[in-house]
Amino acid sequence: MDRWDDREKADDLNNDGVDLCDQGKFEEAIKCFDEAIRLNPEDELVWFHKGLSLCELENYDGAITCFDEAIRLNPQYDDAWFFKGDVLFEQETYRESITCYTEAIRINPEFAIALNNKGLALWYLKQFEEAVPYFDEALKINPEFALAWHNRGITFAELEEYEEAVECYDEAIQLDPELDDTWHKKGTALYYLGQFKESIQCYSQSIMLNSDSPASWHNKGVAFEQLGKHAEALTCYDHAISLKGGLDEFE
Repeated sequence: MDRWDDREKADDLNNDGVDLCDQGKFEEAIKCFDEAIRLNPEDELVWFHKGLSLCELENYDGAITCFDEAIRLNPQYDDAWFFKGDVLFEQETYRESITCYTEAIRINPEFAIALNNKGLALWYLKQFEEAVPYFDEALKINPEFALAWHNRGITFAELEEYEEAVECYDEAIQLDPELDDTWHKKGTALYYLGQFKESIQCYSQSIMLNSDSPASWHNKGVAFEQLGKHAEALTCYDHAISLKGGLDEFE
């Protein structure tokens, strides 16, 4: 009976911790999760919630320890594999993150965000051709996944398939017109296609959404130069310099 009471108390503490997380009180939440774990250390859900809280506090090593414990208790816990992968991704250990995303996808083949994130990890490893099928599969599951369209676009841009990249960016923008970085990337793809006026329009839209982007100001200036509009280009360069103190390479 005492063991049953401990489990009930642990469940209540877990729920209290989740409520505190919803309020942004992560340190207090962790105290609840720790007490719940003391009462019932075999509950993978509490370990998982503690891991999420530690992520919010940027205690990534502690978070991985918690996700590992959740996975030990339930090796089929796809969310624990996924979030462990995200922590490893944030630490730029992309190969290890891919291992975790692969497990999450094996357990749940419809896990669209895990497919997207695996593709993005491959992108950071410069394995662009290998990344594309993961974005394709994510979009097959969720065609309205704007970020996956964006990531598919940047992958085709790296492969210098700029027309395909523009099509992807258009899909992303249609779903979420507020994606300033997608407007910027579309502008760059159009620049490489020699469509300088259209490129400038995209950079202008990116700047309207995020006026503090030195890269968009700089690239807009480069596009103006291609049209022989040197005064407009200098104005853009001045904006870029005022934001960053210098000019970046075209990106």
